Amino acid sequence: GIGLYGLWPSNEVYVSSLLRNRHEFSLKPVLSWKARIAQVKHIPKGEFIGYGCTYKTTRRTVLAVIPVGYYDGYSRGLSNVSYVLIKGSRAPVRGRVAMNFIAVDITDIPGVKVEDRVTLLGGEGGDSISADKLAALTGTINYEITARINQDIPRVMT
Repeated sequence: GIGLYGLWPSNEVYVSSLLRNRHEFSLKPVLSWKARIAQVKHIPKGEFIGYGCTYKTTRRTVLAVIPVGYYDGYSRGLSNVSYVLIKGSRAPVRGRVAMNFIAVDITDIPGVKVEDRVTLLGGEGGDSISADKLAALTGTINYEITARINQDIPRVMT
């Protein structure tokens, strides 16, 4: 099951395993989800971002447009609450997750350009974003996060 991704089914199962086995059985997350930046946009202060105007810039902002959205399995519940990793730094999701794209704030990440790699799930540099973290942000479980990733997205085994 979910252990193939290196994930625990729940915190309760993890604690139960520790109590029964009296030693730590370690699972290491092995799934990552990557994409590439499609566009970089410079947005003035005071502009609304995305459908429904759910985010308003508070300063001159640089956004990266990532061609991943809820069709691909990136939940709308992550709108304005999640982040991706670019060059090992957190880039917050700004505006509503659309069907086939998200916008992330790269204002404070120097040198970001079109075609740079983006980590939506997994580790990069010294930071990571886990299926458990995404699940907590959307009020669901890690199973749903992994199961929602569209089957049309290429899988690469390394």
